[in-house]
Amino acid sequence: MQLKISLILLTVVTCGSCRKTPDVIDTVAPVLSSARLYYDDSPAFPDSARQVVRDLTAWRDVWNQATSDQPSPPPRPVVDFSREMILVVSAGKMSPGDWIRVDSAGVRSDHFKVFVRTVLECQRFQADAYPFEIVRVAHAGEAVDWVEDREEADNCRNEE
Repeated sequence: MQLKISLILLTVVTCGSCRKTPDVIDTVAPVLSSARLYYDDSPAFPDSARQVVRDLTAWRDVWNQATSDQPSPPPRPVVDFSREMILVVSAGKMSPGDWIRVDSAGVRSDHFKVFVRTVLECQRFQADAYPFEIVRVAHAGEAVDWVEDREEADNCRNEE
């Protein structure tokens, strides 16, 4: 009997120092094409910016700005702001063929992270483009950390 109690105590003491399961599980996931609400190269957003939209009033303003160059703007998508939020990423003045994209978003290490990729074409044109993208993601109460990746397009890399 004393041996059983000793084993139980040893197990409890040992497990007390076992590694605990983290309170927050990483949930970073790719942004699917169905979550991409709008993309354009118009000068609606002329500067490089990152914006989080968490309410209907701001969403109306962003949508009106994004579609301002359209002769017949598409209807504004319905967003449930109790469960979702909108991310707007704009690259500023670039060249046609350059683009910007939200690759993935979610919680990592107790922070809501958004991974943004900007790709530059190697052949530069004498015209201006202002690429921007609007995506829908799950609502997060946390502040957003933007993680940037800027690269040349695959066709620009020299073959060795």
